[in-house]
Amino acid sequence: MYIKGILWTAACGLSAVCVAALPAGADPVRARGAGELRDVQLATAQPTDHATAQVTASESDGTTTVTLKVQGLDHAAAGTELGAHIHVGTCVEGDGAAAGPHYNSGGPASPSTEVWLDFEIQADGTGDAATTVPFVIPAGAAHSLIVHEHDTHADGTAGPRWACLPVDF
Repeated sequence: MYIKGILWTAACGLSAVCVAALPAGADPVRARGAGELRDVQLATAQPTDHATAQVTASESDGTTTVTLKVQGLDHAAAGTELGAHIHVGTCVEGDGAAAGPHYNSGGPASPSTEVWLDFEIQADGTGDAATTVPFVIPAGAAHSLIVHEHDTHADGTAGPRWACLPVDF
């Protein structure tokens, strides 16, 4: 498996337990979330309904690299750009406000103070994004990834909240 350009090797025996070996000097994954996106707009259908996602975050020398992979997006929405951000609150189905504001390391909203992961829905119903930010998210300071209606504007807004994935930092 490849994460952040690093080859991970895994050895699995007959048991359900696998042991992963991380190459010397590689950055450990600090936060991880995976599963079906929680619908925070129950009243209307969105391209994110029933999609799944994986998020990983690793730290190195005061920076954080976050990757996002989404599958099962509505194929009819191919070409649509969506915004995704790390939020401080938790995921509550039907309640996008529960995720609270974007995690912000300090200062005006920007790709240098927040985690912005804009992606385009591909014809096969997938999307992905990655970014490296010049800060580390303190333990317990963020709990979710929110997918928004459109890509992120310069002021950090990206429209209504459509879906949420729990990711505890």
